[in-house]
Amino acid sequence: MDLVFLYIAATAGLLLLLLFSLAEVAMRQTGRAYTRLQVAEDPQSSLGFLLRRERQTILTIHLGLGLSLLLFGVGAFGSLTYLLQQYLQAQVALLVAGLLTVLIGWLLFLGLGTLASLTAPARQLKMVAGVVAFFLVLFYPFTFLINSVFGLFSEKDDEAETEILANAVAFQPFAVRLHSPEEIVLTPSSEVDSKIFHNALEFKNVKVRECMVPRTEIDAIELEEGVEVLRQALIDTGHSKILIYQDSLDHILGYCHQFSLFKNPATLEEILTPIEAVPENMLARELFVKFITEHRSIVLVLDEFGGTSGIVTLEDVMEEILGDINDEYDEEDLLEQALPEPNTFLFSARQEIDYLNEKYSLNLPEGDYETLGGFILSVLQEIPTAGDVVVVPPFEIRILSMDEHRINTVHLSVRLAPTEE
Repeated sequence: MDLVFLYIAATAGLLLLLLFSLAEVAMRQTGRAYTRLQVAEDPQSSLGFLLRRERQTILTIHLGLGLSLLLFGVGAFGSLTYLLQQYLQAQVALLVAGLLTVLIGWLLFLGLGTLASLTAPARQLKMVAGVVAFFLVLFYPFTFLINSVFGLFSEKDDEAETEILANAVAFQPFAVRLHSPEEIVLTPSSEVDSKIFHNALEFKNVKVRECMVPRTEIDAIELEEGVEVLRQALIDTGHSKILIYQDSLDHILGYCHQFSLFKNPATLEEILTPIEAVPENMLARELFVKFITEHRSIVLVLDEFGGTSGIVTLEDVMEEILGDINDEYDEEDLLEQALPEPNTFLFSARQEIDYLNEKYSLNLPEGDYETLGGFILSVLQEIPTAGDVVVVPPFEIRILSMDEHRINTVHLSVRLAPTEE
């Protein structure tokens, strides 16, 4: 009976050690940005309950680690002593059992910590949140006593740190309901902050396809082209990463970083880093959390048919809130020029419809496209050639130049109807 109890104690200690190891690594790796975001989005969940009491949760996890090691040690030491006494003298059996227990416990602690670090921290934190919340309540008398003696944390401090962000998220629908962006009066000193505020209000509804680098602007090479072609592509584009595909851009294998060339690889396979794919209708805020928690900086965007739609970097997502951030995938300033003739312009076809409408008050039609080039293609339903003219009253658009199958620059004029006298 005593031996069964010892086995149960060792097994329970091992399971608890795994649980608290997962929780400890997850809390350490997710970072405070993730903490604040999760609390703001769902403060009443088990995860929100833990993260609102971050310092107390960490203390609870460390207590749990210590107690689980103790429980495992008692069970393992007793079991090993019982088994070894059948073959060794009592004093020798105790010594060997003690050494083995310490060695096994140390190896388990290191091994479980390493195993926990290999999984996505955000996912594993959600997985163990409910059980850890139970132990947080169970251990509260002990954590309260420890904190009373050493003053390690204040629950009010944890609550105060998250209250502002939680209120900001809760305020968003209220702010949008009471005031449209046009109704908010800006002063010169607050224009930048107010723009960021407006962007933040709209960010929760932004889809990945709205901030991606489109397929036609992806710089990539084929796997069989080799290391020298990669080196030249890095020089020509100025990028730190080049995508690698096989057969077509719909089969992108990953990317190669410029620093990997210092390894003197013989083939691209030796330095190929896999790239994760996300759907183009994924919310940008979900992708932002994914970037932060999984320590990624670039993902592949797929359309509804599984084909490559584009790529998105962390900078692209952040630009939706902070405005333009120049990164390696940004091109030169896009052409936009107002000509001397009234209501006549030269534009890059990659200018966004929203931007042109806002800056020049053009009232270009909006639809399932983001750019001026997309608008032209939606009207023509075919690839144009240089010199073609597209007329959508009151707009007349002349294609000035093409880059292979992509519209490059256009001449746009607004033909206003004559006023009746």
